[in-house]
Amino acid sequence: MKRAIEWWTKLSPTFLQTLGIIFLAGYAWPIINPNLSPGLHSLCNWTLFIIWIFFAFDYIARLSIAENKKVFVRKNLLDLAAVALPFLPLLRAIRALAAVTVLSRRNRGSRSQQVTTSVVTLAFATWFAAGLAVTDAERHAVGATIQSVGVGWWWAITTMATVGYGDTYPVTTQGRIVGTALMIMGVALLGTITASIASNFNLANSEDSGPRSTSANSNAASLNKVHAELDALKKRMAELESKLEN
Repeated sequence: MKRAIEWWTKLSPTFLQTLGIIFLAGYAWPIINPNLSPGLHSLCNWTLFIIWIFFAFDYIARLSIAENKKVFVRKNLLDLAAVALPFLPLLRAIRALAAVTVLSRRNRGSRSQQVTTSVVTLAFATWFAAGLAVTDAERHAVGATIQSVGVGWWWAITTMATVGYGDTYPVTTQGRIVGTALMIMGVALLGTITASIASNFNLANSEDSGPRSTSANSNAASLNKVHAELDALKKRMAELESKLEN
């Protein structure tokens, strides 16, 4: 059993990346096309449920082989959200957001590059899912200014960027909850992206200055060696002059 779980954990990242994209598509399609036929709508719901089973199995498998289960749970809260949250309309957006985070689980490169890739992926997924969620909440509300996905995504990007023109805004409780969460996450994500980019620039500068400092140290060592040889030569000449005088 343990060998099978280890085999799955090696296979799962690539497999779950594909499932994460399919999950997001299955969540988005009925919202983007509200006139979807009942058969296709049911297909999307079943697709989300089947993918949820795979996410649940993956989470339980990784939890079972984790050495410190408390630390594992604390470091994989979004994965837990993808498994534990029920299929309510608003929580589906959070589940879709959590599903997309598996896309950045297999990042390669330095630590700062991994953080930057993960944050950018999460920022894009947050914008995409929030635009869908607010459209789903506002579309049929009285006096709503967000009644299409395009307007919902426009509202999401201006809210994340803390611009907030005021031309569109949620009027339902569910939409305002999405807006509150998006404002908080937007500030945090944009700040993290800025810090990660600055960190990458500093790392590049330090790598560029590395060879220069190494070359300077080598030149200094060579110069010290020449001075030492000159001092030895002067000492030897002084000894010879002393012998000649005697």
